[in-house]
Amino acid sequence: MTSKVKALGLTIAVNVCRLLLAATFIFSGFVKANDPLGMVYKLEDYIHAMAWFTLSDTFLLGCAVLLALFEFTLGIYLLFGIRRRLTASITVIFMVLMTLLTVYIVIANPVSDCGCFGDVLILSNGATLAKNIVLLATAILVFRYYRLQKEFFGEGLKWLVAFLTLCSIIGYAIYCIICQPVLDFRPYKIGTNLREAVASTSNQQFEVKIIYEKDGQTLELTAEDDDPDDTWTYVETKRIPKGDTKELATTDFYVEDADGEDITEDILLADGYTFLLIIPNLRNADEGCVDKVNEVYDYTQDHDIGFYCLTSSATPSDQQYWSDHTGAEYSYHLAEERMLKTVVRGQPGLVLLHDGIIIKKWSNYNLPDEEELSEQLRVDS
Repeated sequence: MTSKVKALGLTIAVNVCRLLLAATFIFSGFVKANDPLGMVYKLEDYIHAMAWFTLSDTFLLGCAVLLALFEFTLGIYLLFGIRRRLTASITVIFMVLMTLLTVYIVIANPVSDCGCFGDVLILSNGATLAKNIVLLATAILVFRYYRLQKEFFGEGLKWLVAFLTLCSIIGYAIYCIICQPVLDFRPYKIGTNLREAVASTSNQQFEVKIIYEKDGQTLELTAEDDDPDDTWTYVETKRIPKGDTKELATTDFYVEDADGEDITEDILLADGYTFLLIIPNLRNADEGCVDKVNEVYDYTQDHDIGFYCLTSSATPSDQQYWSDHTGAEYSYHLAEERMLKTVVRGQPGLVLLHDGIIIKKWSNYNLPDEEELSEQLRVDS
């Protein structure tokens, strides 16, 4: 009787661990598929902090989608007990690699959070390491006793489950790339009243960092420091909120004109509709959608609607590059790059405000034409 009880207990433990791993991987894979471009930005943070090379956004986007597919599929296989030994082996290998990576992150601290669960659940590096150690232990147990995992499907249905998983997660990721994340956990989601959000935290203090670059080297100065000599190129100005910023994320919304004057209130306090064309990096933006961009701009001019182009590309050469290649007739306003990437996923992206409230977003893949703009503004009137 004792041996049967032990065997039953071990079976229960293995399957509880399997379900824990399955839930974690399904959740992690889904949130990455929900916001592939957000994962791209996190991968860029890793590369910038840990490597001397750079990779194209297209390549990183492919990596983000593949990572989402891998984690989600692994979770589905664990959930339904498909290919039990192979799945358990891959899980252990993956968790070993992730745990070792997290150990390095905790020691070197190249990024503030791992990005495992996107913007849905932000963990500190220490919490991520603890989480990975627990998952590694459960993965080892599942691998050691993989035969105790319960199977739910026969051989014929396993391939169908795998095929449906592949199609669904890739299709969902592509949709979110084109049309913005379906589930938006960022502080700039549709319906956010930026006037109230910024006004409620108007006393928030910031640390200003001014970034210059020369010959691949970066120079970071405070507002009190003297400007460097003319051989250094200005890159951007960062405003870093002091203290706990979990509830103050929207205070990051700060825009300057070409002369360095704060125009945030001009944008947020404008009555009626205001369009924000957001281009984090003018050199890397998608030039294939410029006809739609120019059509939006012409529409705003014809109908006396506010239009602002926000970018972190402060150098005149970058701005001239975009104007020459696109025929842009609008002026450029400066904002912090990460804030712009958080507001809308797209390069460029378009945001529609009404009385300071975000009511619509578009990526560079689904920018509206004049007919769609007329319909959108008529519906929201």
